[in-house]
Amino acid sequence: MELTYGIADLIKASQFILENSKSNLLLISGNVGAGKTTLIKNYCKLIGVSENVSSPTYNLINEYDSEEGLVVHMDLYRLKNVEELNNLGVTEYFNNRQVIIEWPEIIIDEISTNYTHINISYFDDNTRIINISNHMI
Repeated sequence: MELTYGIADLIKASQFILENSKSNLLLISGNVGAGKTTLIKNYCKLIGVSENVSSPTYNLINEYDSEEGLVVHMDLYRLKNVEELNNLGVTEYFNNRQVIIEWPEIIIDEISTNYTHINISYFDDNTRIINISNHMI
């Protein structure tokens, strides 16, 4: 599934993710500056997070309350290997929570549960393309 959107269409893009995701585990890929965190902020607002959503680049994991329950937002960009991932207990968050992971490349081969992979790519300076693929185990 694919959607082309601009900055003015973030609500539409967030709704597209909500409607097309088949899992509570969202893996968000894309180049630096593609708009991953911006899109996640809007998605979290759509699912009822009232707190200010920020990038967890330095603390790796942020948690937010929402109307649907706990939302866990991770950024794995700074992790160097799977051992660091295991030391954080990342996979323990996967059960019964909404989990959103930026930079999931280090974990994607370790996942043994259903997940939705969302890739954001550049179309031009003002336009992005979202590709969604659901992986059902």
